[in-house]
Amino acid sequence: MYEIYFSIVMLAPAAMLIVGLMWKISPPPYQSKGLAYSTEITRKNPDAWAAAHRHCARLWMRTGIISGGASAFLMILFKENYSVFWMWLIVGQMALFCVSVFMIDLLLKNQFDGDQ
Repeated sequence: MYEIYFSIVMLAPAAMLIVGLMWKISPPPYQSKGLAYSTEITRKNPDAWAAAHRHCARLWMRTGIISGGASAFLMILFKENYSVFWMWLIVGQMALFCVSVFMIDLLLKNQFDGDQ
């Protein structure tokens, strides 16, 4: 059962790392309807679209590696109490994800909000 919980805890960091790598190698085309960082600012300005995906890719790759490593370390450290601890790790990972989205939005607003 521990292995299942460990795998579940590692899903979010792995997804952030994979999407970050995908966007670093090949960012989605302007106003793409698929997997893309699409906000009001990015839909209005192609430069903001490119900047959002560039910064988001770099941030999510770093966040995925760091949160994945920290989560794996904590799951191993608290192996005896994993049934109580795993949900808190997922909550922490989602908090990091939300903070990263707010950071990208703030960066875009500072750079591109006056360019309309």
